[in-house]
Amino acid sequence: MTTFRITLSLSLTLILCGFLCPPMGVIDDSVLTATGLLLAFATLDRLPLLLETFAKSGKVIQLRKGDLTISASNDPAGESPPT
Repeated sequence: MTTFRITLSLSLTLILCGFLCPPMGVIDDSVLTATGLLLAFATLDRLPLLLETFAKSGKVIQLRKGDLTISASNDPAGESPPT
């Protein structure tokens, strides 16, 4: 949770500084890129906790992209129930 709070506060600080630095009211593209990256890292920090919460509740998570299928469940045999 600490990483999330730090990156969120840094992102908000970057946006605020982007408004206050000359030229006033214009946010540079590099500030927006840095803010997006910081928020992405904050999301990645919370992802394992989210997956663990879903697994403990008995839900099966499946991600599909083309030929790749990734499943996460709390079934010790590694088999997911049919959908």
